[in-house]
Amino acid sequence: MRMFASAIAVVLSSISCRAADEVLPVSAALCADMKATHVLNVNAPVGCERLKLVEFDYIDFAGMPHADGQIVVMDAVAPRVLQIFQELRQKGFPIAKAKLMDAYKGDDEASMADDNTSAFNDRDVPNTARKSLHAYGVAIDLNPVENPFVTRDGAAFMFHPPAGTDHFNRLIHRPGKPDRRGEAEEVVAIFAANGFSEWGGNWDDPVDWQHFDIGRALAEKLAALPPAEAKAEFERSIAH
Repeated sequence: MRMFASAIAVVLSSISCRAADEVLPVSAALCADMKATHVLNVNAPVGCERLKLVEFDYIDFAGMPHADGQIVVMDAVAPRVLQIFQELRQKGFPIAKAKLMDAYKGDDEASMADDNTSAFNDRDVPNTARKSLHAYGVAIDLNPVENPFVTRDGAAFMFHPPAGTDHFNRLIHRPGKPDRRGEAEEVVAIFAANGFSEWGGNWDDPVDWQHFDIGRALAEKLAALPPAEAKAEFERSIAH
């Protein structure tokens, strides 16, 4: 374990020298691609003018650095989202990958199966006609294989993605076995300190260990405010 920790420290040192972490506008080309892949649709709660592209470095499960992390979120929360991923990296928390939902044509099941960390996706809550908080750009799904979405049908449990079945036992430290890595319990406090205080791991049925958001009432309020006011309101909500 000491050797692995030393390797992580070297990786962290090399990544910290780069300046890949930044918040960018959603370009016209990216906006067009989001529309073409149905990640963004006509009746979305927010449009490209209210979205930001967050780019960040991260470490994978082999301890290797990557400078290709990308996630799209609402403008008001973007600086805090960048801070979240910077804190995850500083902690040595591994991320399998972080691609935009365009790569999956908005298919949440495909993104989960690929263990992809993601945010904005203009879709409904499964089995409802209500917009998901992902459609507002204020929800993040983290390492879906390590943190599956679990539903219950009587005595049977269904895991999404199916590979997440191996992570039904949520104990990070288990006698005689390697520590589990990449599970959300380890970083709930980081998300909460940056305004993403709603965690699907606290739900009863379904349980959504991968999911973090800011709450629906606040999401709708921020979407209705001008960008600068929305950012200020989000910061006030964190302070309180």
